[in-house]
Amino acid sequence: MLKKQWILLLILTLAVSVVLYGCGGTETGQSVEQEGDQEAEGPQDTAAVDYPTRPIEMVVGWGAGGGTDNFARAIAAELEDLLGVTINVVNMEGSSEAVAGMYVQEQPADGYTLYPTSNYTIAHANGLNPYGLDSYTPVARIQADTATIQVKAGGSFATIEELIDYAKENPGQVSIGGTGAGAFDELTVRRFEQEAGIELNYVPFEGAGEMHAALLGGHIDAQFEEFGPTIDYIRTEEIIPLVVFAEERVDEFPDIPTTVEIGINLTDGLSRGIMVHGDTPQEIVEILEKALEEAKDRPGYKEYEQNSFLHLREGWLNAEDYRALLAEQIETYTEIIKSLEE
Repeated sequence: MLKKQWILLLILTLAVSVVLYGCGGTETGQSVEQEGDQEAEGPQDTAAVDYPTRPIEMVVGWGAGGGTDNFARAIAAELEDLLGVTINVVNMEGSSEAVAGMYVQEQPADGYTLYPTSNYTIAHANGLNPYGLDSYTPVARIQADTATIQVKAGGSFATIEELIDYAKENPGQVSIGGTGAGAFDELTVRRFEQEAGIELNYVPFEGAGEMHAALLGGHIDAQFEEFGPTIDYIRTEEIIPLVVFAEERVDEFPDIPTTVEIGINLTDGLSRGIMVHGDTPQEIVEILEKALEEAKDRPGYKEYEQNSFLHLREGWLNAEDYRALLAEQIETYTEIIKSLEE
């Protein structure tokens, strides 16, 4: 009798153990699956929510009120709303943007220092900024400006052909202003000289306002400038654009010939985009790229773009395409600088 009771107790114990194990196994299986999901989602969730959590610094390599500064402040206003943090625009002038570019390299690669650039490729090509493209991560290009050569109304030249003809007969006698020395303006003017077979007297100015005053005051014969900064003077016919650096005429100014029309294969305009430190995590770069793409299409930025005549060309390039463009520009400008030094 005792033996039968012991056997029955053993069977009941085993049965209870099987049931408990089955229940535990089910719970354990669910727990393992949940843990697996947490492991898979954890890093992605962290990347999505960890940035940004504090103010961002946007370092402009030019003075307040210039084209790059205006661009930085216009895009920063939209990014603040999209990212939910303050963006402090800081002007850090010097060496054609190289001072700002080198400052970025001294900061942590965490996406909290943005580098709005218009002249990095030239600054690197001419040795002012020693850091190559591998030291930066291009996030996106937002602007592609349209350049012109402008003169004072009633001055010495009424057409671009007159200016070129006079310069051919009088090498170095036609003065043309530009913003900065050794920057985009000067290199483009030098390329224009090579294409046209002329020699101009390039006069660098620290700011666009100073250059405009010099042109209107008759201190220089022409200036290399975009439509936006002088649009009021153009509308009142105090300043006349002689040629636009483009393949096709601009709809808003159909009477102005293009460089291609006059046989000069030069259509470059200043580009402005955003870069960050080269070691910035890809997840942060992607967040910034997406935010910039949204920012450029917001009404506030579109209004600024229209008012500044920056809508004449499509400016947007994503991170991959922007990097490819910058690499091509560095190669091009390096060759140009070498040819000018020979």
